[in-house]
Amino acid sequence: MRALVAREVGEPNDVLRLESRPVPTAEAGQALIRVKATPTHASDLHVLRGRYGFSPKFPTAGGHMECVGCIEALGSDTEGLKIGERVVALAIPAVPGPRVAGTW
Repeated sequence: MRALVAREVGEPNDVLRLESRPVPTAEAGQALIRVKATPTHASDLHVLRGRYGFSPKFPTAGGHMECVGCIEALGSDTEGLKIGERVVALAIPAVPGPRVAGTW
């Protein structure tokens, strides 16, 4: 898959690069989403600049807030979702739960 990746904190124009990355696998209780669209929030830009309430582990794919897409795969013990279903994923860092790998 392709992803916009930052390897360090900095201005988005300076640190973001388009890279090829392996497609992740859905682990137990997780869904893999084929992203169709994702916004660019001012918050996402401030995360990359190191000016937000959390800092991701670098390198990181940008986009840490939300996306829309279709479920591509389900991990074991994942309930209530179907492959091919359209979804909105809210990956807001203030919400408890596992961190999202990035939506860009």
